[in-house]
Order: sequence, then structure tokens, then C-alpha cells
Amino acid sequence: THRRGRGTCVRRTVTRDPSPVLTGTGEMNSLTVHARGSTRRVLTRSDNDRRGGHEFNPPNRFRTPQPVRRKASGDGPSLAPRLRDVSERPSHVPSAVFYDQRTQGHDAPPPVHVRALIEDGRVFSEIFPVRFDEVGPDKACTMRTVASMMQECACNHIQAMWGKGQSSPAEMRSNNQAFVCTQMHIEVHEYPRWGDEVEVKTWVEVERSVSARRDFELVLCDEPEGTCRAVGAATSRWVAFDVAKRRMVRIPKKTTEDVTNYHALLNNYIMGEDYVMPKLPDVRNTNLPLSQPKAFTGDRLDLDMNGHVNNVVYTEWLLEGVPESMWAEYELKEIEIEFRAEATFGETVETRCDVEVYEEGDTRADDDVKHMVHQLMKQGDENPKTAEVVRARTYWVKK
Repeated sequence: THRRGRGTCVRRTVTRDPSPVLTGTGEMNSLTVHARGSTRRVLTRSDNDRRGGHEFNPPNRFRTPQPVRRKASGDGPSLAPRLRDVSERPSHVPSAVFYDQRTQGHDAPPPVHVRALIEDGRVFSEIFPVRFDEVGPDKACTMRTVASMMQECACNHIQAMWGKGQSSPAEMRSNNQAFVCTQMHIEVHEYPRWGDEVEVKTWVEVERSVSARRDFELVLCDEPEGTCRAVGAATSRWVAFDVAKRRMVRIPKKTTEDVTNYHALLNNYIMGEDYVMPKLPDVRNTNLPLSQPKAFTGDRLDLDMNGHVNNVVYTEWLLEGVPESMWAEYELKEIEIEFRAEATFGETVETRCDVEVYEEGDTRADDDVKHMVHQLMKQGDENPKTAEVVRARTYWVKK
């Protein structure tokens, strides 16, 4: 075995019981391979039914009740965040425990980083430990960590769909096309803490000929009896992109058919069926007293496989510009992002932000909830379109 990034990459292959676990070789099996070579069965739907008789429901039924999400209106910010109430429910995987050979015996396999296709292969699930270097002074993980978990889970789901090391189907690769994320909205109801293990679930649906929706749910299992609760959610928009011509293209018909027939979880909207991704303002056109710019340079460790600054790094840069007074008095609950251009190695990017101010009587005016607008701009680029890298809005709740 060897380690790279999150989790353990296991080269041994188990060929029994086809699906639903993705091993380090990219093949699907119902057995998880441990680093020491032993195997442990991953709980499937039938396992869960036998253990507790609980109905295995699709993601939209996990939340009780499901409030109607807010709709964006024009260029203005959306209403204050209304995080959904989630009842406790059994997980399809056991609660995370520490392996102790002294008490559990030499034959008991240690816990393992699990990747699984569940719900008839329509949902991808991955379990992430919250690492020491991913938490702050309060021992809670950050929005950057949440974004990183979601990105890793999405990319591993893609490998489960199209093969190890592949980020797009063959018909797109042959035409030098790829999927790129253009928008993302993340909600965090409760930040996991150091020592927790978080289950991230993701599913996809091609909604139009040029874009697809990918949703996420974060589930925390930290009770001895194995009950879990949803602590976060996200939705994102992806488009097909011609890498050579640098423009959007239609998603190939074969890709749409394959995703819909074999991989998509249809009509399951984590933010609600009526949700519309808000349009974010260009802070250059506002009258807000913007903060002093803070500059970052794209280093090699910031780059993704395409040679661009990773989207997770953009999230970090945006939040590094937030004043310390905001962090001291408020907790970040949501972030909405528009990815408008890419930054590359050596380019310097400035972050600016400020708190949105509302007139008296505006329902959005609330001392307990603050809305901030953000922007990342390249230094030295005179073209206003290519200079703008990211727009964002964040929502903060008083501690």
C-alpha cells in the first residue's frame, strides 16, 4: 500500500461478490480491503435491514422536515440561511471506532477508509477522518476542509463511473473536452471536529444539454450506537468545456444517456426542487467600502492536474481576506461561489471583501446574521473579464 492525500490506496484486488465498494484498483467489490490484507464486509441495504429493520431511503427523505429553499431574486443577496433540521437515523456503515488490538483481539480488522457505491449504484459514499492539520484552535474543521472533502468525494465518484485516473468519459476525452465546476453552494450546520469521521455522499444528474448538477450531503456518525445526523449539504453546477478552444460545449448525447441510465440519482435536490443558484454581484460595481486587498501567488502546491489553482485553494484565499473581528463574533455557515476564470502558477491574485449593508426595514437586515461579498482578482490584468477569477458571498451567524 501507499498513501497519497486522503485515505489509503490499496493495490490488492478482491474479486468476490461484485459491487459496491471501490478498491484502490478502481474495481468494485462488496468487500473492503484493509491495509494489512484482511477484508471486512461493507454494510449494504440488505445488511442494514437485517440489523435494524430500517428503511433505506433516498437522500431527500433524510431531512425532516424539508423547508422550501429560498429563491434568488435579481442581483440582491438571498435571505438569511435556514439550515434544515435533521432527525437522527441509522447509517449504512458502522460508527467510527478506534481499533485497539489489546481489547479487540489480533484477528479483528482495523477501521478502514471506505468508498462505496450505494442506493443501486446511484450514490457514492466516502468516509473521511478529520485530521489534526485540518482543524483550528477550537478543534473544529474549516470550510476549506469541507470543500476539500466534497471535491475528493466527487473526483472518486467520477473514477468509479469512468475508470481509475479518468476525469471524463472516453467520448469527451477523445474530443479534448472536460467537465468544469462553475458554481457551488455549501451549507454547514455543524462543523465536524478533530477525531470525527465524516461520511460524504454525492450524486449527479444531467439536467440540460450543457450542464449537470452534483449534490452533496455530509453525515456525522459519532454516537456509540451508530446513529448519524446530516451536518452539511452542497449543490454545484458543472459544464462541458472544450479545453483547446476555451469555451463551453454541449454534453455529448452518449454521456448524458450513460449518466442518466446507469449513474444518476434523478429528481433528488439537496437544496430543494425550487432552488435557484443566486447571481452574485461584482463588488467593483458596489458602493461598499471594500477591505484592503490581500495578495496570494499561485504556487506549485496550489495547482491541480490541469495546471490551474485548485478550487479549494480559491475558497481558502477568499476566507483569508475576512477581518478577524468577523471570525471572533460570527461563525461561517454558508458560502456561494462563482468560478469565472482560472489562475495559474506564478500569477498573483488579490482578495477583497466587505459586509453587505441593508436599508432599515429590509428583512435581510439582522444583527445576528451577516452577509459578506467577496472577489478574487488577478494583479496586472487590464481585461476586466479575464482579471476576475472568483465571486462569492458568505453567510455568518452570531456565536
